[in-house]
Amino acid sequence: MTGNDPHGEYGISKSRLEALVDGIFAFAMTLLVTGLVIPQLTKSEASAELPGKIAAMRPEFFAFFIAFFILASFWLVHHRNFHFVRAVNPMLVRINLFILAFIVMVPFTTNISGDYPDTQIAVCLFHLNLFIVGLLFLFHWWYMNKKTGTISEGIDRRDAVNGFRRGFVVPMVSALAIFISFASPPYSMATYLLLIPSFWMVQRFSRD
Repeated sequence: MTGNDPHGEYGISKSRLEALVDGIFAFAMTLLVTGLVIPQLTKSEASAELPGKIAAMRPEFFAFFIAFFILASFWLVHHRNFHFVRAVNPMLVRINLFILAFIVMVPFTTNISGDYPDTQIAVCLFHLNLFIVGLLFLFHWWYMNKKTGTISEGIDRRDAVNGFRRGFVVPMVSALAIFISFASPPYSMATYLLLIPSFWMVQRFSRD
């Protein structure tokens, strides 16, 4: 790849890679809803039993919303990172494909954790999935910083530090969730509520 070739060695442009990423994120986020299975009741049973059946789906709804908003945050991070990309090379394509491979796994691990909220291995798969995605995003940002001037441009020291601060949030919270899952699988899912104050703090430090 040369600095003047925006399509890189694979003939893939930045916009084409972004389109693939956007499409897979949209697909994965939509697929999450398949874990919310409509209770099978007769019409005569529905009025009496449907409220209780829906209430019993609390773990599934909780897992759905956690996964949806975490995927949304990953998509925003990717969009923010790609603001600095000027050209695509084979390594950047590979990193993005690895990220997307684990993104499309999120609906699967979300459904398992929602169906078996008291089973450690089930919720741990979800935590591990997010942990790996978070690490891949960190590597993605590290690689972009390393290649400033070739595949990326305009990343100053402040941008780099703020990017790493944001990038560490999900892996750290996911690692904590994995640890808590050995003691209480259901409560480990609630660990992701820490993302709200964590991202707020990172955003606040970024402004200073």
